[in-house]
Amino acid sequence: MSAATVEHPGPLLPGAPRFRFTLPDGWDVAPAPRALAVARPAGDRPGFVPNLTVTADLVPARTTAAEVLAAVLAAYPGEVDATDPGTDDDGHATSAHLHRPHPAGTVHQRVDVLLGTTPVPGDHRHALTVVSSWADTTPPDLRDALADAHTSVRFGTADPAPA
Repeated sequence: MSAATVEHPGPLLPGAPRFRFTLPDGWDVAPAPRALAVARPAGDRPGFVPNLTVTADLVPARTTAAEVLAAVLAAYPGEVDATDPGTDDDGHATSAHLHRPHPAGTVHQRVDVLLGTTPVPGDHRHALTVVSSWADTTPPDLRDALADAHTSVRFGTADPAPA
């Protein structure tokens, strides 16, 4: 019996998907536990801090965006009101708007699921979950910047990775 070396990421074990988005001026971005990216306004802010998170999962290739979203909503803590679910024309993205009580006031969230079109080993593909969170007290300029960043998320990158 011979041993094989398996590398991650590698041809048998894909790493996280590549994605891109436009970071608003004056915002910071970093990875966080269970998130590939968390973007938020720089500096200390009182109350609820608006933020954008991007997470990824490997899902069976035949999984729909609606099924991924249903799993996200099923794991959502506490009571939620999911409104305006939708799917784009090709069935590769779906979204929901949520709100829930929070000590800082009502927190609103937009959740979008984007499905990758590139197959990965094991008959899987990547699913990105993009969540924007803001409170009733979030100033309009920060809400607008958050919405712009959210809608700019795309699979892939504009430029090749550095060598």
